Amino acid sequence: MGDFFQAFVKNRKADFIIIKNGNKVVNIEVNFYSGTGSKPQEIVDSYIERQNELKENGFEFIWITDGIGWKGQKNQLHKGFERVNYLLNLYFVRKGLLEEILWRI
Repeated sequence: MGDFFQAFVKNRKADFIIIKNGNKVVNIEVNFYSGTGSKPQEIVDSYIERQNELKENGFEFIWITDGIGWKGQKNQLHKGFERVNYLLNLYFVRKGLLEEILWRI
């Protein structure tokens, strides 16, 4: 997995890291916003950047998010859906989409 993986694990806190078949790394981030504010706006850009950095190194990124706080942030959420390959809410997870994605990647 190399130096990038070691640096990634050492320097970042990830919600979940899955190592599939000994060589495929998947970073899963999960959050829930119960109120509005600047945090959802910041997180979209940071997760887009994280996904791009991970992709460049052969890793995958999945973002699970939900909550009423997104109601006033539809533009940011739309931006996330356009640029993050795997963006799910709790409904999608309950319907089995997370498992399906993990089997396919």
